[in-house]
Amino acid sequence: MQIKFSIILPCYNEYGNLKYLVPAICKCFKKKTYEIIIVDDNSPDQTIKKLKIDFKKMKSIKYFLRKKNPSLGLSIKTGIEKSKGNSIVVMDSDFNHRPVDLKKLLNLFSKDNFDMVCGSRFLKGGYSVSIFRHFTSLLFNIFLNLITSGKMTDNLSGFFIIKKKFLVNKIDKIFYGYGEYYIRLLFFLQRNINIAEIPVSYGKRKYGVSKSKLMKMFFLYTSEAIKLLK
Repeated sequence: MQIKFSIILPCYNEYGNLKYLVPAICKCFKKKTYEIIIVDDNSPDQTIKKLKIDFKKMKSIKYFLRKKNPSLGLSIKTGIEKSKGNSIVVMDSDFNHRPVDLKKLLNLFSKDNFDMVCGSRFLKGGYSVSIFRHFTSLLFNIFLNLITSGKMTDNLSGFFIIKKKFLVNKIDKIFYGYGEYYIRLLFFLQRNINIAEIPVSYGKRKYGVSKSKLMKMFFLYTSEAIKLLK
């Protein structure tokens, strides 16, 4: 049977979240054919070893351990290269991207003729985890659009579904580094494919601490946006 969706979950020390997130994701797909691809950046918490025990009967889950060159972008690239689905779903492994919003992305993607559906915190009904984070990210997103002449309302979410065929020829140009891969993804694709956005609200992680450093991200993402114009 042809797999329709490949859900890629890049992770580092996210066992505590994934043991609850994986069943929640499965409920979103129900009768749809899918696979879950967990790509672990050599987590000290032995994420893969523990998940294999928890989900030993679930043949739809694939595990890949990356021991060198830790990178969110490269982890997603590995997931795409190993995937068998016609469409790729990418979301965070810490409940930042909520399963309830994943259902909304799936519904729109399945019913309408879109090549890509993205989550946006900055459409009506969307929100970040705090007022400060929401408005600083909103202002930075406006800044990114000014630099790149972009039209997306959220260049930073990293929560999306896309037809795999649009990634094949650009995978090396997009998927490396940290979260700036998403800026590259939208920059290269938004003028060439049919993209829709829906409002999403970020959830709070259940376990562990965030690996994101706000100021470091802003400097890195600004640098990447400027490079794209050269």
